[in-house]
Amino acid sequence: MIDDARAPDEDLREAAALLSSADPSRRAAGYGRLAARTAPGEDALRAWAVDTVLGRAAREPDGFALSALVEVLEAAQDERALPVLLGLVGHPDGAVRLAVAKALPFVGEPVPDSPRARALLTLCRDADPEVRDAAVFGVGTLDEAYGPAVRAALHERLDDPDEEVAEEAVRGLARRQDVSVLPRLIDLLETYVEPHVLTLSAAAVLGRPELLPVLEELAAERPDDRRITAALEACDPARREERAALAWRLLEELTARRPDLDAALVWPRFSADLELEVRHGSAPATYRADDLLRRAGHDPSRAAARVDADFPPAR
Repeated sequence: MIDDARAPDEDLREAAALLSSADPSRRAAGYGRLAARTAPGEDALRAWAVDTVLGRAAREPDGFALSALVEVLEAAQDERALPVLLGLVGHPDGAVRLAVAKALPFVGEPVPDSPRARALLTLCRDADPEVRDAAVFGVGTLDEAYGPAVRAALHERLDDPDEEVAEEAVRGLARRQDVSVLPRLIDLLETYVEPHVLTLSAAAVLGRPELLPVLEELAAERPDDRRITAALEACDPARREERAALAWRLLEELTARRPDLDAALVWPRFSADLELEVRHGSAPATYRADDLLRRAGHDPSRAAARVDADFPPAR
């Protein structure tokens, strides 16, 4: 166990001291304070937080305190926490399983058939609807969660007795280009006075013209809502072609200006946005092509000049 005296500051020392209290509510409060400080913290602080709480997970008897401990691990996003989280997937306390479902997408590497994805698939069938909802949402966000087992699990949740779980499954399948959920997605867009932001995002990623009528109605009602506008543009074949052509001209202009830059257009999985990725030196830079072109008045030459200015030539 890490000595409280090694904590980075007095506030964290006080929080760490609470973890040794006999009162589970005080331990939970200590974990809560650590999580709040860890989330925006530097790498050294995150590592210290994991060192402080990781060994306590196996001997924390209180479900509420243990769920708060898991929130520290979520905030730290440290791969060392993955075995602990995997070991808690079957914990008898629903609050702990819920915390695990929320934490898993932030811990571990995005490798094919990852342990975190398999654990979330298990939690998608949890008895507690809140846990299922968090697990289905988590599966939907993982780039590596793309295979037949994932699609089967999401299809299974389409008939979930909990409406919110079923809606998450619709969004997860839409992001995976599964056109079978088009009627359900249209229903979600029509049902709510203000569609969920993730429903609009899923519509944009699916990008089907069948969604245009309902999106046009929403755009007429909320002409200033950029999320609706973005989904509408993503589903319009002519607009998609225009955006792609502008992005390609941007890449050509940049390559002509700066042949020394390693630049490419990429289309990330589960995204409706083309990105310009530029590698020069140690760290790559990524630009959303639409945003870059919008700031340049949709002029590919001016947009290329902006990127050029970000990478001064070596002398």
